[in-house]
Amino acid sequence: MATPIDPARRRFLGTSSRIALGSACALATLGRLELAQAASRPGDYRALVCLYLLGGNDSYNMVVPRDAGAHATYAAARPALVVPREQLLPITPLSGGQGAAWGLHPGMPEMADLFGRGRAALLANVGPLVQPTSADDYRQARVPLPPELFSHIDQQAHSMSLGSEVESRPGWGGKLADRLAERFAANRDANGLPTALSLSGANAWQNGSDGGLYTLGNTGVTRLDATLRSDPSARWTTRRDAFNALLDLGERDSSTFVRESSRSTRRARDFAESVNAAIEPVSPSTVFPSTTLGSAMRTIARVIGARRTLGQTRQVFFVGFGGWDTHDNMLEDHQTLLSTISQALGAFHQATVELGVADAVTTFTMTDFGRTLNNNGDGTDHGWGGHSWLMGGDVVGGHFYGSMNEYALGSSRDVGRGRMVPTTAVDQLGATLARWMGLGYGDAIEIFPRLPAFGSGADYLPMFSSTNALLNGIGFNRNRGNA
Repeated sequence: MATPIDPARRRFLGTSSRIALGSACALATLGRLELAQAASRPGDYRALVCLYLLGGNDSYNMVVPRDAGAHATYAAARPALVVPREQLLPITPLSGGQGAAWGLHPGMPEMADLFGRGRAALLANVGPLVQPTSADDYRQARVPLPPELFSHIDQQAHSMSLGSEVESRPGWGGKLADRLAERFAANRDANGLPTALSLSGANAWQNGSDGGLYTLGNTGVTRLDATLRSDPSARWTTRRDAFNALLDLGERDSSTFVRESSRSTRRARDFAESVNAAIEPVSPSTVFPSTTLGSAMRTIARVIGARRTLGQTRQVFFVGFGGWDTHDNMLEDHQTLLSTISQALGAFHQATVELGVADAVTTFTMTDFGRTLNNNGDGTDHGWGGHSWLMGGDVVGGHFYGSMNEYALGSSRDVGRGRMVPTTAVDQLGATLARWMGLGYGDAIEIFPRLPAFGSGADYLPMFSSTNALLNGIGFNRNRGNA
């Protein structure tokens, strides 16, 4: 009988066979990259936080040109939705701004401050792609495209898992968590808490993780006896004892189903209590906004603060924040949405500074898609490429990465109504984050199999101080398409 091959060895053999088919140059490059990966593994701790803006954020009112001519062109494209020049919060990108003056929406003073202090960066015109695509490629149907472009459910699935509504795949956040759990044994051997942690329940980004997914509530661990504890009288102890007695009875029941159900319930309760005991003492003094998102980000900060007690050296968080499908009433709604994320992200970064882990935590935003540059009444429709934020102490902030597109209808990336073809793929963003978390090129190819289509070095966007220094030190030619 054949000896089964464990998953890690199977991945190694699969990668090795693909390498054997490549050129000597490819093998040499891979060797340098794996050497960098081995050297760049942080021995202590790193966390990745995905803030997903459900519904499709309108990037063109989040980051707006301030030059008089460029602002006039932008205003002509969406006359009902213009953010006046005098209201914009000035930002000066150190690179990538194409020499133009830019401003942030007035609802984002915290992000403007972080950008100016080099703690936040913008990844411009990122979105779902199968391979590099031009506007002519799209119009002439010369290249494969992501499935059902401009569909919420399909583009959410594609950005989170590189699949679609009908082609379900494990999410790349879940795959990333699995690789991290394998590479960093503390995540496997401590108390069983998965590397993948969600503040928004089950989600496509972390779906399919072999290590499982642990869900927390916005204010912390969801405890099975929360209803009993909410009883202000002493009756909750009586109810708790009755609940435990029912579990005891269940575990002695003649039915296998009842016994296993009772045991699972007890394990879940005990596990929640142990996690809560680790988190409960962590209470950052940073004041978070009294919003649902603010509460969620505070909980993430507390879990990060309990990392040693939880025995985790890598954590991968997800939080979803909805309401971004701004087909109407956009000016008012977008103001509220952008203010909400700016305040929550500003407080979260300050909390990581307070906890002494700012350099070890990176937060980034994703969304279904960008929106159309032109307006449809008092809102915008589903678009394609858009802008994402990256924030953290190791982020080389104050830059625009990728390629900032012209805010003009009929420009070179426009395929109609200001739907801009992305210049950076989600795969490239994800692979860069995977590298920062301590994984190697082989892991990136496993997680993002289409990555080679974007060219040599496309797995690396130069957005982090630590990985920049290491890869430059071994002569790695970073992605020159990104200023």
